[in-house]
Amino acid sequence: MTTVDKVHILRSHCSLTESTKVYNAHMSEVNIPVHKHVSLLEAQVEGLENVGFVKRDVYNYVRDVCGEVIGHDAELFKKHFLAKQEKNESFYFKMEVDSEGMMGNVFFGQMQGQDELMGFFGDVVVFDTTFNTNRYEVIFEPLLGVNNHRQTVLFVCAFLTSETADSFVWLLEEFKKAIPGEPPKMIITDQDAIMSKAIAVTLPTTLWHILNKITDKPGIRECFSEMCKCIWGMDTKKEFDAK
Repeated sequence: MTTVDKVHILRSHCSLTESTKVYNAHMSEVNIPVHKHVSLLEAQVEGLENVGFVKRDVYNYVRDVCGEVIGHDAELFKKHFLAKQEKNESFYFKMEVDSEGMMGNVFFGQMQGQDELMGFFGDVVVFDTTFNTNRYEVIFEPLLGVNNHRQTVLFVCAFLTSETADSFVWLLEEFKKAIPGEPPKMIITDQDAIMSKAIAVTLPTTLWHILNKITDKPGIRECFSEMCKCIWGMDTKKEFDAK
């Protein structure tokens, strides 16, 4: 037995309806944390006693949903890409599978208009792997550029299972297939030796490691710090030429 004002927190009186599950899923999609789901509903229905469940019920539901995903992540990932491709034929992806049937490297991007985009803003491409903070321990590899408004432009991206020369060669070859035409004139990298080797193999006409190569020129070492100011400190071609 319990008082009327506490009946709503009894387990027998708590349940998540299908509409509530969809509602919670939508809130999760827009990054509203689980602990706020009930608070929002409580404000909408004017009181926790009218919600029909407590926070623990939401946490348990999220735990069960996550449990269903474990072991099927790659399948869901591929289904997601196929669904995007069905809606938009210009969406492109390539997914490798190893000898054990496990997902390997993944490449994806929006191809429509990318050839024109690369034509305008693809002279310089940023190629870096600094995103390795997820539970799957895969490397997120975006290939970026900058448009004439100084805004970052995402050309394509990939998930790599390892930072090996073969992985980088595979990525750059897929990049060339996805965006035909002239290769970028320059690639900015973190000067990783393996990445540099892959660039030299796949994009032999593209400049990279400008600061590393320029120090080999006679007389440059004496004014290297001033040269760096030219490269990183000038905003316009006129300023650069004058410096």
